[in-house]
This record gives sequence, structure tokens and C-alpha cells, in this order.
Amino acid sequence: MKAITIKDIGKKLDISHTTVSRAINGDTRISKATRDRVMQAVEEMHYSPNLAARGLVRGKSNTIAVITPSYFANFSVDVMRGIEPEMIKTKYDICYYTTSRYTTMGTQGMDEYIYEMILNEKKADAVILINGSLRGKKDILKRYREAGIHLVYVEGKDDWGHRVHYDNQRAADMAVKHLVDSGRKKIGLLIGNIEWVESMKERHEGFKKAMQEYGGRLEKESVFSFIEDFGDAVKNSLYHFIKNKINAVYVGTGDEDAIKMINEAKKLGLRVPEDIAIVGQDDIKMAAVAGLTTIRQPITEMGQKAVEMAVSAIEQKEMKKMRDETFYPELIIRKTT
Repeated sequence: MKAITIKDIGKKLDISHTTVSRAINGDTRISKATRDRVMQAVEEMHYSPNLAARGLVRGKSNTIAVITPSYFANFSVDVMRGIEPEMIKTKYDICYYTTSRYTTMGTQGMDEYIYEMILNEKKADAVILINGSLRGKKDILKRYREAGIHLVYVEGKDDWGHRVHYDNQRAADMAVKHLVDSGRKKIGLLIGNIEWVESMKERHEGFKKAMQEYGGRLEKESVFSFIEDFGDAVKNSLYHFIKNKINAVYVGTGDEDAIKMINEAKKLGLRVPEDIAIVGQDDIKMAAVAGLTTIRQPITEMGQKAVEMAVSAIEQKEMKKMRDETFYPELIIRKTT
């Protein structure tokens, strides 16, 4: 069956297709009576606009791209839980990409390829970057800006672009203060890639400052960090902490690792929290089941805010005034401290 076009509607109403287009798009030059006639014909004839064609004419894709280092990382999953319901409410399509950025196997330039492709092929009007930064050839950030493609960073940042982030330093501060108040002095930190991942870097800095402020013993052995987890990072970190007589740990990599640490401790005959206290990060659903004391991060809400910012940036053409939205941590005390 042939698709209905605005020319078909114009022919039916004996008006030009230009008038039909203007009426559909709410042009104030079109009278209310004409617009009502057009919209009635649109409904009766089951007209559906060709968004792809319209995008080509206007130089827009009607798409928001979401780029994540991994589809399966807990943080990315929870951010996307916030993104998808909000995207459904908009007129924009969504397209997901993954870079596998933070892996020792390397990306073979995949992240740079993705960003260059989006720019050169006009794949999106805005890009939401989860836990990452824009990468590409020379002046990639400048070229995105000149092309009018908006950037929204979720737990990341650059010299230009809107930002949704979490006060990671305060989160680490809360964890350390709670452990010190509970009578612990030898406190450890399990953390991920502090060179590449902004949130890990900020939690590491927050931990060091808090240890100095609250009188904890900050030593070289206090921190166990890893670039990529091949399945034994949590176990190895626990052995490290036990060896160095650390009796409390802030697991800055997230609740999943904190729950793994609880299980590993039990295998070794250690009691939680009597022998070792554990504080997680994020407050995922399993944290309550495990009785895990943790620092809550409103990850899903951050995803929702990223969509709102991306849509606003596109429609308001916000290219100069960058928005910066901060979300704050909350201490959730359960059984592991």
C-alpha cells in the first residue's frame, strides 16, 4: 500500500503541500481553521511523517546516541534503565553503542571510530556518554561543537558539553567517616581504574582526604586498585587487606564487588562485620538482600536527567551555556558495619 504524503493531503484539501507542511509543524502563519482541516485529514488518511527524510532536509537525525564502555556493567545498566523510559516520552529515536574502552585487550580504535562515524555521518543530534570522554582525531570536540551535536556526560567531563555527575568525593568521605565512627582505624579502599575512569579517580581522592581528616591510618597498603577484573580482583584484594591487618573496607567499585567480598570473607572463616567491616557503593537492589551497608547513588535518576538535558539542548540549541547537574550520596546503614 502506497504511503500517504503531504501532497496527497494537499490535493484532497485543494491547498499546497507547503501549506500542509506548515500546518503540521505549527507554523503561526497558518490559520487555525486551515490547521484544523489539515490535522483532521492527517488522522483520516493515516498520514505518518517520514522522520528520516525530514531529518535530511533539516540536517538532523532525530536520534540521540548513547555510548557506554559496556552494555553489561552494573552502572551502565542502571543508567540505561533511566534513559529508556524517558526516551519513549520524546519524539527522538535512540541508538546504543559500546566501546569496550576499559579493557586490557584494547579497543582497536573502536571508540574513536564510533565518535567519528556519528559526527561524519550525522548519526545523532546529541550524544549521551556514560563513564567516558569524547575520543577521535584532531579537534574532535571542536568539530562536534561546530556540527551542532550536543554532548551530555554521565560521570565524565570535558572542556565542552553538559554534565550529569555524582559527588564521588563526598561518597568516599561518608564511607570513611562511618567506619571511623564505628571504631575502625585501619581502613582499606578497593577501587578501579583511577587513570581513565573519572568516578574512580574522584572516590580515590575523596578516600585519601577523608582518611587524613578523620584520623584513619592512610598507608600505601590501604588502597588496592585494578584496571580490569578477570574474576579474581575481589579475592586478591581481600587477601591483600587481611595481610596488612586492615579491618574495614570501602568498596568503591560498587555493591556487586562488596557482596563478592562478603562471600569471600565467609569462605575464609571471617565474620562480617566483627572481623572485617564492609561498605559498598551505589545501593543496587541486591545490596538490601545482602544486608550491605552502602553509599546510595541515584543512578537511574541520573539517566533520566541526561535525557532531559539532551532533549533540551537539541530543542533550545544550547551550544554556549553548559548545564552541570550534581547528584548527592546517602549513607544506608545495614548489617555489614
